[in-house]
Amino acid sequence: MYSYENPSPRYQQLVEYYRLMHLEGVWRRKDDDVVKYSAMETFRGRGVFRHAKTIAKLIKGTGAKTLLDFGSGKGEQYTDDVFQNGKRIADSLHQYWNVQTISCYDPALTVDDSILNTSYDGVIATNVLDLVPEEDLPWHIDMLFDKSDRFVFCNVMDYPSKTFLPDGENARVTRKSSIWWRGMFAAANRKKPQVRYCIAFSSQRTDTEGRLVNRTGYLHNCQDLPINREIAG
Repeated sequence: MYSYENPSPRYQQLVEYYRLMHLEGVWRRKDDDVVKYSAMETFRGRGVFRHAKTIAKLIKGTGAKTLLDFGSGKGEQYTDDVFQNGKRIADSLHQYWNVQTISCYDPALTVDDSILNTSYDGVIATNVLDLVPEEDLPWHIDMLFDKSDRFVFCNVMDYPSKTFLPDGENARVTRKSSIWWRGMFAAANRKKPQVRYCIAFSSQRTDTEGRLVNRTGYLHNCQDLPINREIAG
């Protein structure tokens, strides 16, 4: 069985790919073309803004004050202002979320693993889990729960990524159903039942006019929190 100390050869290969992509940039699909993005434009971490409101509700509902951003990329999300509907609402995510500390960890960038020697009130992993090989997901998800005392937030998608690995493969190496992901999180949650989790699950379907439409639903165990009905609002 694979683990953090003994990941699969495939996982190790992918981490090396991501180190290379951080240094040299990536090829991404843009409309009907594939375009090269520079290293400065690659994995900046700003994808978390799409989920900032939901994370804010989890923080408020659980009283979290310390966060770990696992797979944080270059961490630029924590130096930017926060906008909603085109209006600036906070100087930073620290201020918007009203937390004391946010610690960043990225397997492809972080040299010192000591940041994983402690636990945090909340753990977030955006645009991470579906980039991990299926055989390494059990220990990966267990680790997110192990590092959390109050909540875990992740997002996953069931359709191909716009980003390609250096060997030409699609970066989203694991594409599973919402039922499959719920089962994975439920198994990890049984080992640490006090931790609340929320998965933003995005799917892509064809509408009646033949257009691809993205939809996001939320899988969670937050029924006992006052934010249950508004978690995805």
